[in-house]
Amino acid sequence: MTITPKEPLASVDYYMVGISKLPGCDKPIKLSSNESALGMSPDAIAAAQQAIQASHLYPEVDTEMLAEVLAERYRLEPSRMAFGPGSDEILARVVNTFAGPGEELIHSKNAYMQFPIYAMLAGATPVAANDRDFRYDVDTILSRVNERTRIVLIANPDNPSGTHLSAAEVRRLHAGLPDNVLLIIDAAYEEFADQDDYESGTRLVHEFDNVIVTRTFSKVYGMAGLRLGWCYGPAWAIDILIKIGPSFPVNSASFSAGIAAVRDVDHVDAVLAHNKKWITKFSAELGVMGLKVYPSQTNFMLVEFPSEPGKTAAAANTWLNRHGIIPRQFAVESFNNKLRFTVGEDAGMEKTIEVLTEFTSA
Repeated sequence: MTITPKEPLASVDYYMVGISKLPGCDKPIKLSSNESALGMSPDAIAAAQQAIQASHLYPEVDTEMLAEVLAERYRLEPSRMAFGPGSDEILARVVNTFAGPGEELIHSKNAYMQFPIYAMLAGATPVAANDRDFRYDVDTILSRVNERTRIVLIANPDNPSGTHLSAAEVRRLHAGLPDNVLLIIDAAYEEFADQDDYESGTRLVHEFDNVIVTRTFSKVYGMAGLRLGWCYGPAWAIDILIKIGPSFPVNSASFSAGIAAVRDVDHVDAVLAHNKKWITKFSAELGVMGLKVYPSQTNFMLVEFPSEPGKTAAAANTWLNRHGIIPRQFAVESFNNKLRFTVGEDAGMEKTIEVLTEFTSA
């Protein structure tokens, strides 16, 4: 007798993380992983360093304190929060809790590539809904809903496109779902969203009993390496998610750093200003080059390249790598003519524009 994994999991491929090294280049310009160019708040770094002094002890952290700090910052209710080692873990936990064999999870075809894996891990069936030029199509998603549907999972703003779904469209999507279908909104990039028609999914949590929103400290707070995420949902769902979560959902360093990071509003403002500056400038400069840049409400930009020989995304990636720059390249057919660029430091962004100018004009 042979031990085998669940049938759907046997065919799962590795998640393609952004590369960080280039042969012969000591300090490449890494624009591949949606990390914060300004890093963690100095206050958060100091808090984490202090907490590490007691890292030989189990992390008996007071997650209620972290919840209260977040509640004050975002005008939420602390009793509606659950925490985990990154929003990836929380998303997997939520899906595993509310979907299983014989049931379905609907996601957008070109959204975050882990979404279907969460479904398969739970034993549920992932159902991909086509989008419209890498933007969620509410009508198509709703057309896939049936009696087996248990979860609709969207990212808003989206990764890897950077686009967003307006408040009206999110509410139309929710209104079209039966009461026994859970809407999960992965809002990892919410802090970057500044369009007037964007609405935090947490507002829907206050109005309905079938919405859960996931958030992270990896993006605007620059804590990707410390792994801290949280979710916001109905009290009854949060109670279950806490009960089945890790024994120690938050490590000591991320707990202390998280509190300090949320309180350091000046650092967050600096991150947002830097991001806005380069989203605007980089998009405009690449537009002049004749490249299509998808409108972004995140800290990265998805760029489409021509299909003509020598000017493709693959050729651009090779050219950029040769000059010490690492964008994100995707091994997925829908993205074979696209590269994604995270907002980096000033010097790195300037050089990337210079190198791309040379590439497109050659």
